[in-house]
Amino acid sequence: MSSYYPLKGEPGCVLGAPSVCSEDLQAGLHHFRQLDSPRRGMARSRVVPAMGKRVALIMASGWFLLLGGCQAPGATSGSAGTPNPCTAQAAHDVVDRFIDAFNRGNIAQRDQLFSIQHFDAYSTDAPGERFNAQAQDRGTLMAYFTARHQQHEHLVLISMDVTTTDNRDVGFWFRVTRSADDGLPPTRYNGKGGVQCATMPTSLVVWAMDPLPWSPIELLPEAAAALILLASAIGAFVLWRRRTARLLASSTTAKPTITR
Repeated sequence: MSSYYPLKGEPGCVLGAPSVCSEDLQAGLHHFRQLDSPRRGMARSRVVPAMGKRVALIMASGWFLLLGGCQAPGATSGSAGTPNPCTAQAAHDVVDRFIDAFNRGNIAQRDQLFSIQHFDAYSTDAPGERFNAQAQDRGTLMAYFTARHQQHEHLVLISMDVTTTDNRDVGFWFRVTRSADDGLPPTRYNGKGGVQCATMPTSLVVWAMDPLPWSPIELLPEAAAALILLASAIGAFVLWRRRTARLLASSTTAKPTITR
């Protein structure tokens, strides 16, 4: 059964039961799945007005603040002395193992690292795009990973920021470099993810990434390096000219005076 995350503090909000809070959040998750990319879009099948994009982004961000707000009847938040498996470090470990298995083509490990009961989506743009219903299909995910490994798709984790944790879920933002043989040079992506700890083993439920828009700021490191090289070249040329001038002056004053 697909999981959702009710609003915290909503009366009558019970996991798995229909309620006002679940309907509101399901609408938010619908917008989350339809987020547009700054360049190509994570849901290119729809044209979303500019104001709609802002609302969708706000609702998507709120998804992480709403993780694990309510519990099933009889569930407890954990007794004293019982370690909570849902920690920031646990989420980091799951993400590190996923990226390692992804790059090595280890399907068995990736199958363990994505929840079957609580899976929500694995979404990205082309090449190998997965959007909407396809992104939410857990049954085709391992075949998809196999196809992407054949194209030598590679992920490098740049950063990961945990946004919320409780005794059932961890939400986070991440940034990776994605590359593949089928037309994708190393490109920076940002995204949102979720890890569930309600059932063991701890596993991913959401991984949605989108390419970062190009910015002139990206040229700053190269521009700075070019300026440093240029300054070094100019400095070397000036020193060479000064040294040459001194040598010429020295040779002129050192010439012997010939008398007749």
